[in-house]
Amino acid sequence: MAAPLRRMRPDLRRTAFVRPWYVQGVDIAHRLTVLVLVGGTLYYTAFACRMLYLNNQYRREHSLEERIKLEEERQREIALAANQLPDPPK
Repeated sequence: MAAPLRRMRPDLRRTAFVRPWYVQGVDIAHRLTVLVLVGGTLYYTAFACRMLYLNNQYRREHSLEERIKLEEERQREIALAANQLPDPPK
């Protein structure tokens, strides 16, 4: 009596999916490179946006203060000039 025919099962041991060490090394280097480039881009973009926001806020505050200060000086000069003018003829 002949042995029943069995279908061969594929060999699914871990060694079937292992890549050579140099391929894994290149893959790790590529992943780290992409991670550093993307992370750095996001970091510096957030930093630039933050600085633009803070500079805009600083400029608004100080330009308002400067305008108020200049207006006060102008009013003071007008008042001084009005006091120094000779009295108008009667």
